[in-house]
Amino acid sequence: MKQASRAALFAVTAIAALAFTGSAFASYAPKLVVSTASGGSGGGPTRIGVVAGASDDPTAEAQFFVPSAYTVDTPAAGTKLGDVTATAAAADLNGTVLPLTGELDAIAPTATTTAEAQACAVTPTQTWDLHLTTNGQTLDIPMFVVTSAAPIAALGYPTTLVVCLPPPDVPVGTPGRAVFGAKLLSATFTVSAITEPTTAGDYRWTSLWTPYTPTTGQPNAAGTVETQSLRHHPAAMELDYARRKVTTTKFKLVHGKRKKFAVVTTKVLYSTKATENGKAPVRVTVVTEVNGKKAKSPSGSFTLTHGKSATIAAVAVIDSDTGSVPTGVPVALSDLFYHDLGTGGCVATPAFGGVPCIDATLGGSIFVARVKVKAF
Repeated sequence: MKQASRAALFAVTAIAALAFTGSAFASYAPKLVVSTASGGSGGGPTRIGVVAGASDDPTAEAQFFVPSAYTVDTPAAGTKLGDVTATAAAADLNGTVLPLTGELDAIAPTATTTAEAQACAVTPTQTWDLHLTTNGQTLDIPMFVVTSAAPIAALGYPTTLVVCLPPPDVPVGTPGRAVFGAKLLSATFTVSAITEPTTAGDYRWTSLWTPYTPTTGQPNAAGTVETQSLRHHPAAMELDYARRKVTTTKFKLVHGKRKKFAVVTTKVLYSTKATENGKAPVRVTVVTEVNGKKAKSPSGSFTLTHGKSATIAAVAVIDSDTGSVPTGVPVALSDLFYHDLGTGGCVATPAFGGVPCIDATLGGSIFVARVKVKAF
């Protein structure tokens, strides 16, 4: 197994045990996670995730407010914007949690999406589609790109993404009921049409979530909550090394005579450092290996004899200690990881009129690097 793969496997093993568990005391406590799809560098696609507890009330509407530092493009209809993974609990299948996969596409408005936008009380400037499949069924969930209302735009959120979901817990046969009676539990999607800032900084996304009143199919406006996600941008890992030639003198008996020999070795000093917005991350784990053997610390040294080489491999797990947004399959490095700041990290938005701010997260990043070092 390659050294980088071994280091990556170690990191996955460490974080796999940190799966998300919803609060048993809250009837509605969704989470928002925002990260990057470009490895932390600026100007790349944005990655967005949402998580809801299995016992939460079903979601009627979610609104995501995009900070002005992010660029929202206008892709042509038919453009694939990114991949999507999701999970949903299917009431019609005894509560089985279904993994869903698909893609996010820019689409031209149709009679169906226009009617859904009207029902969602929005006038979109663009229509995107979460095109998902599971168990041979296709699910299309429109995502509307909307110009934010003046009070929100004035706070630095000029664009809003709006999703309205069908009720899953009304009687079978009710018009507009969710397919399979499926209640959304999680989703992760990449959006190439929303590009990250090229300027370093701390950016705060926010969102409003409105649940249904259970079994009625009616939104519960009084149950609306605010959740947020922070990005300390950019996130990065540096794996550096330096070589130093070391010459020592050794003596050896040759034909009974003591002779002096010069022995040349190479001392390798290495260091691995992770940062976000130029600072030490809030939460970080760095695993470094040398030739497949775990090092005691992210920085250290070793010696190579002439003609030999070594591979240094490192994994930095930044703000990823809570777990990942569930995908319905085993945890992988490609998942969207995060650190949960809880209620204390949430700053209520005054323009939302007293809506409680219940949670904030830090979107995580995972970096893998390897370098081969040769002796002098």
